[in-house]
Amino acid sequence: MIWLNAAAWMAAAAAAAPVVVHWLVHRRAARLLFPTLRFLLPTRLAAVRRRALDDLPLLAIRVSILILAAAAFAGPLLVSGRRRGEWNARLVRETASPSGTRSLAESVDAAVVRLEAAPPARRELVIAAPLVLGSVTAADLAAVPPDVGIRFERTGELPAERTLTERPLATASGPRSIAPTLTGAQTSAAERAGGAPVSLPLDVHASPQAKAVVNAAIAAVLSGRVWTPGTGRRLRLVVADGGRVVTPGDAERIRVPWMADAVAAIARDRDVRDASARIAAGVDRPPPWRVVARAGDGRAAAMAAARGDALAIVSAAPPADLFTPVLVRAAVEAIAPASDWPRAEILPIPDAQLRAWERTPAPIAAPRVDRIDRDDRRWLWAAVLVLLALEQYLRRSRVRDAEETEVARVA
Repeated sequence: MIWLNAAAWMAAAAAAAPVVVHWLVHRRAARLLFPTLRFLLPTRLAAVRRRALDDLPLLAIRVSILILAAAAFAGPLLVSGRRRGEWNARLVRETASPSGTRSLAESVDAAVVRLEAAPPARRELVIAAPLVLGSVTAADLAAVPPDVGIRFERTGELPAERTLTERPLATASGPRSIAPTLTGAQTSAAERAGGAPVSLPLDVHASPQAKAVVNAAIAAVLSGRVWTPGTGRRLRLVVADGGRVVTPGDAERIRVPWMADAVAAIARDRDVRDASARIAAGVDRPPPWRVVARAGDGRAAAMAAARGDALAIVSAAPPADLFTPVLVRAAVEAIAPASDWPRAEILPIPDAQLRAWERTPAPIAAPRVDRIDRDDRRWLWAAVLVLLALEQYLRRSRVRDAEETEVARVA
């Protein structure tokens, strides 16, 4: 037996109400005038309160009504073999497919949410897509509950060759652009010079000596080429000055989406994590700053906050540390527009890998109480209605018997 809303049993305390009423109520005797008693001297009447319960059958019925109503609100569910068989005989299936604005991985997450809201049944996730490399990974499937089956269906045809959208680059020699071409398992890239002049939207706040070192790090980053930052996105980099880290006092919490996305991208960067781990000591993070990378002692090696219309990043590392160019490169690429290149892959995920990821839906072991679509409370409500009818009958019969007794006594 499972109770879907066990807290409703607290209402069973109301069953004490009929007992208290039956215990406290007392009938007043009717006053009858007898002529032969008019010459007796009046005396003070003694108040007698009845303490014995009266009409136990009627009391028991009323208490039972309240207890059964509380049990019905609690939602009883008898998990029998027959009911479990009905649940396992049903199959709820959701299909995940990429759309124009949603990737396949995001569609998988949305399908899992819909499956979680389904009533008790075996559940299966069907992933229908071209299933190119990188469109879905083991990490994406790890979010699927283990009892949910997974099946793959290839849809559409992949081209033998595809040229990707051109993307602008910022380099030490000026603006350039690159457009890769995928041909089977081969990748080639056509690069051309030209385009609008590009200057990194990065302001450095440091002493003159430290600023010169940071500018050299920025030049090194440009020599390795970075994606051109998006329009209207700016960075402010504050570096340690003589081993002392000063956070700007006008910083605010990050509320702009592109800033939040940039902070998340920097924090995920593997090079940033590796370089920050080599820093011996970090600094404490005062609000509203968010930790971007942690030093070897667990404190912040870099932290970020909003400062006006720019994303401010504070580095606790010495300016000449390798962490500086690594952080600059990650920050600049984090504010670049998102690329659609990953969706343009033409190589499919191998069939052997898909078969390794597939699994059959597992039978139901224990259903979630918030997903039950039918329980057994209707039988309790039926019993409540029967007892209510019986209570009405007994109460009216008691009144009728009392009236007949009164008439007989007067007669």
